[in-house]
Amino acid sequence: MSAETMTSVPKRTRPRDRRDQILREAFRLIADRGFNAVSLADIATAAGIQKSSVLHHFPSMNELLLEVLQVQGLEDYEFYREPGIDPASGPREAREVFTRYFERDLTRPEYVRLQTILAAESLAPEHPAHAYFGGIMRSKREAMELSLAWKPNPRLAAGEFIAFWDGLETAWRGDDDFDVRAVWDSFCDRFFV
Repeated sequence: MSAETMTSVPKRTRPRDRRDQILREAFRLIADRGFNAVSLADIATAAGIQKSSVLHHFPSMNELLLEVLQVQGLEDYEFYREPGIDPASGPREAREVFTRYFERDLTRPEYVRLQTILAAESLAPEHPAHAYFGGIMRSKREAMELSLAWKPNPRLAAGEFIAFWDGLETAWRGDDDFDVRAVWDSFCDRFFV
């Protein structure tokens, strides 16, 4: 076989690389359309492979979705575990840390879109991510209550702050001209006192 012939033979993609490619395409499509509007065939087409190749790595769309969420959750865990908020801290430190988290979200609009769409879709008890998002919300509220221990009613403050933050990100994703940072700063000026 000549060198010219050898270079024209496509290389096989390693299984781990193919799996990562499928996860990337699933993330992109689900973030764009929502879980309910994406099929395994859509993901295969986007990845340039056959549906059977997707099924080889992920036996069902539900399993693929949960893997996408797990990968994103691990990335978040790595970020959020670095210096967090000391429960005994006051409003200044809490604001600085939460603002750092918020600014990170601003650099990941596709991630925010994925979370927003899936959180809404998963309100239906039959959705495959229903339990996942229920657990995430409980964990988020509990962690935020600890971080807001300096507030007179940390539980109420955590609920208020989560509602504000989630609502702000939804408004930002729906309007590119929305000055999300100005709204964040205005709210935080009143909340972190």
